[in-house]
Amino acid sequence: MAIKPTICIFGAGSEIARNIFKNNFKGYNILPYSSYTNIKKVKDLKLVRYKNANQVLESINKLKTSKISLIFFNNLSLHNLLINKSKTELLEEINEGLLSPHEVVRKILPIMINKSWGRIIFIGSSRALKGDSGISGYMTSKYATLGYCKSISKEYGKFGITSNYLSLGLFKKNLLKKVKNNDYKNIIRNTDTRNLGDFKSISNAIKFIINSDYVTGSTINIDGGYM
Repeated sequence: MAIKPTICIFGAGSEIARNIFKNNFKGYNILPYSSYTNIKKVKDLKLVRYKNANQVLESINKLKTSKISLIFFNNLSLHNLLINKSKTELLEEINEGLLSPHEVVRKILPIMINKSWGRIIFIGSSRALKGDSGISGYMTSKYATLGYCKSISKEYGKFGITSNYLSLGLFKKNLLKKVKNNDYKNIIRNTDTRNLGDFKSISNAIKFIINSDYVTGSTINIDGGYM
């Protein structure tokens, strides 16, 4: 019996991650990790409480899988103008977006190197890369993650490990509740398609990356042409 490839999802408690993975990745072992406080209330994807990188390593070793993909939906945005932004807030955002994923990557890279195969995907934000008022910490975190993503590609591409960054626009469902009305209107106005994205576009991009050996160090925009 063939061993299924494994996808480890971090930040899997987010609505966008749950909508992508609840039905679209049959044939994979899915390990959905979340530090989401209301984890028991999530019904559409059976989440695992994330404790530390060693927990992930142990789970992967038990599966004895040959193909491992790590997908990071981690993000934290504490809306605040720079003059009011504390060092603590900034560090919280950077820790969630970059430092926490780094601990997992460090643990799993040796397995990927040994297997000569690995996929690392960071979920980013086109709004963060473009820039906006009140999200300096979020922007800093996402730009740092983008640089980190490219560093992985440079250092480990020769081992069959790819690292890519998906830059997302605005998507349907409850994510809209977190966007102020004026911000929402500006995003739509600055989107070529003049509408919201669908989650299938993201799942298609993830499958494309997983199945592509020659796509690495890339930023793939899934944002309807948001400029």
